[in-house]
Order: sequence, then structure tokens, then C-alpha cells
Amino acid sequence: MRKFRELKLIGLVTILALSLFFMSISFVEAQKEGKGKPPGKGKPPKCNNNGICEYEEYQSDKEPENQPCQDCLPKIYEPLEIDQTYLQIVCKGSSFLYCAGKVYQFKCIGQKYVDGDVVGEYQDTWASEAIGVSGRLTSIGDIDNDLNKEISAVVNYLVRQGTSGKGKNKVVTNYYNQKIFIFESGSNGSPKGESSYLGESTSIVRDTIIADVDNDEENELVILKGRHIEIYKIEESDGSYSFIPEHERVFPEYDHTIYTIDVGDADNDEKNELVLAMFDIGAPIIWKLSESGIWEEIVAKQIDVFDRRLGFLGIDYAKVRDSDNDGSNEIVSGGNNSRLMIWKHNPNNQGYDSVFISEELGYFTEGIDVGDINGDGEKEVVIGASGDSMYVFEYDDVNNTYNIVNSVSVTGGFQGLAVGDIDNDGNDEIAAVLGGLRIFDFVGSDLSSGYLHQTYHNPYGSYLEIK
Repeated sequence: MRKFRELKLIGLVTILALSLFFMSISFVEAQKEGKGKPPGKGKPPKCNNNGICEYEEYQSDKEPENQPCQDCLPKIYEPLEIDQTYLQIVCKGSSFLYCAGKVYQFKCIGQKYVDGDVVGEYQDTWASEAIGVSGRLTSIGDIDNDLNKEISAVVNYLVRQGTSGKGKNKVVTNYYNQKIFIFESGSNGSPKGESSYLGESTSIVRDTIIADVDNDEENELVILKGRHIEIYKIEESDGSYSFIPEHERVFPEYDHTIYTIDVGDADNDEKNELVLAMFDIGAPIIWKLSESGIWEEIVAKQIDVFDRRLGFLGIDYAKVRDSDNDGSNEIVSGGNNSRLMIWKHNPNNQGYDSVFISEELGYFTEGIDVGDINGDGEKEVVIGASGDSMYVFEYDDVNNTYNIVNSVSVTGGFQGLAVGDIDNDGNDEIAAVLGGLRIFDFVGSDLSSGYLHQTYHNPYGSYLEIK
């Protein structure tokens, strides 16, 4: 009898163990089948498969689908068609798995009404193959001087690492090299031109621009590489591109970091200058090529604002623009100073005076440009602040100052912005990188009573240029 009870107990334990085993399998399978939308993550996006999606409240944590809008991806794009008349946006892909390392083009594809105003509808119209683009390295312009625009991309490659010291004193040094890629109308995804390696160093390329920097009536590709500048003349013959270094050993290896560059007529003499935004010194640096072929370095008047948290307030964005509608250019800038700052050329001493410093706008100001956003014929200054707000400044010619006339709350963290008439309606739009590419239209005519409307948001764009 005792033996029977023992066998019965063993049987019950076995049955219980098997039941628990199969229940656990069923639970795992149920979890797999129901994994879809994570709890509390919001609703899945609505999508028309044209890149126009409603995914603001949705965050996917499934692997490898770590992008907000999977219904749009992957896409098959038509060959690249660069509009030679109207503006378009080019930018690099963000860090999302699908779009990393690609170059994107965005265009206006139609129009719609918002509160009685016409605003644009936008779409990504082309993407390159993954070439490893990183940094603010994608530009558009007539790079080979054939009267047609091309898209350039400079790619940073980590080629090796060196070590020195041991233990706590061990130092790892990264060595990089770069290549230039060129895409032209008709490119399916592969570049039409590719340079050899530009040269190994410990510096990465941070910014590029296609412009006539030396006033020879031909464009160059200007590259900001670490703490110095490199300039290349690019020529095309029989479908083959050549990459020729120019103005070598002219620009020094600076002690401080240069964040962005711009090319424009900063002193209003009808010739271009090169403008550097240097983070540490609180003033732009201007390089001017004289009639005799000598490059001259001019440091604008350094601001005298000091912040105990940040130290001496520096800049990392500077652009040559007419910000006060007087027909001549100024240098508008922002950076870790959390302010809008403007310099103007002084013809008496050939220097650049600080003519405006705003109050604090945020912890950082990141991204700045100038344009006529409401179509009244007067330009405004648009500046992003710490990923929280975007401000519109208007010049007051009576009091000779700039006033905030509009703003909009934003999220995502700025990586830059640009202003231009992308939808060809006569008013400039604002394209900003804030958790992807966002495009804003100004609705209304009066700057103080109208508002900025977000017309488009795409998750896979960063470091943009409009041209």
C-alpha cells in the first residue's frame, strides 16, 4: 500500500511538472504571437506608402524594425532627378537601420490648404545606396561647373586605431580617412564619381559646401576637416571625375574646434569670403582672398558675454545673410552662447563689429538661417534653441534692433535648419532636423498673429541643405 501511495505521488508530481512545462511553452508562444505593438507605445502609424505618415505617437522597439514607419520601407526610387530651377532638400540618412549611410533628396510633390493658406506636401523622391555618410557632409550645387547641379557626399571612414601608454594612462587614438562621392541626375543609387582617399588623419570632416570660394567664377568643394580647411576643384570629362586639391597649406590647423563653414559676400564687395564658426572664441573667423592672390584671416570682434556655467560663450553656426533688409549682408550666428548674435562689416577699419546679441533663448542655439517666411518682402531670422523652441526674429529699423515676433515649441533636438522656398509659392519654408526632417510653413500674413505649421515630418533625415 505504501509503495502504491509513493507511485501515486510520483505520478502526480510528474503530471504537475509536465503541465507547468506545457503551460510555459504556451505562454512563450502567446507572447510571440502578441508581441506586435508594445504596451503603452501608442497606436501604429497610418501610412499611404508615399512617405507621408502619422507616426508621432508610435515608437517601435521590434528588431531589426527599429524605425517608426515600416509601411513606407523599403522603397524603390526612380533615378535621381535634380531640379535645376527650383529648390530641393538633400540630407544624409539618420541612424535608423534602414536609412543609415544613405543620401536623400526631398521635394514638394503638391499643395494643400491649412486655415485658408496654401502649404506644400513633401516626399522623399530619391535615396542613394548606403555609402557610409556621417556628419554634416551632404551638399548640392554645380560642383563640376557644367551649369547643372550635382549632389556631393564626403564620407568619414575609421581606418585604424593606435594606442599608447598602459593601464590608466592608456590612450586610444582613432585614425580616419575620407572619400568624395558625386551623384548627378540619372543616378539610380550608385555614385557617378568617387575620389581616392583624401589622406589619413585623426580628424573627421564636419561640414562641406559647394561654392566659388576664391572668386574665379568656378565652384569648389570646401571641406571642413577637423580644425582646418581643404578645398578641391572637381572636373568631369567623358563621365569621369577628377579631384584636384587647391589652396593647399593656406589655412592653419587651429587650436580650437571649427563646427560649420559658410561662403558668401560678408563684406559686401561683390566677392565671396569663407566664414568659420569657431566654438571656443565667441566670434566668426573670415578668410578673404585679395586681388593679389593672398589669403587674409580676419577675426570678428569677440563678444564680451561670459557665462559661469559655460565659460566664454562661443558659436558653432554662422551664415552670411542679409538679416536687416538693407541690401548688404551680415553674419548671423548661434551656438553654446544660447543667443542670436549678428556681426556687420565695418568699411572704416575693414573689421566686423558685433551689432546685436539677444537674450538667452535656451541652453544652446543650434541651426540658423534667414528668409521671408510670410511673403511680405522682408526677411526674418530663424534660429533653433536646444531642441525646445524655434524663434523668428524681425529687424526693427526704427530702433535698430531685432525682436522675437513668433516661435514654436518643438521636440527632437536640433541638428540644423535651413530656409528656402521649397514649394515654389513665393514664401520661404523652414526645414529643420528635429528627430528627423521637419518642414514648417508660416500660416497667415502678419508675423505676430500667424503661426508656424509643421507640414511634414520624416524620421530618416539629418544634416540638411536646401539649394
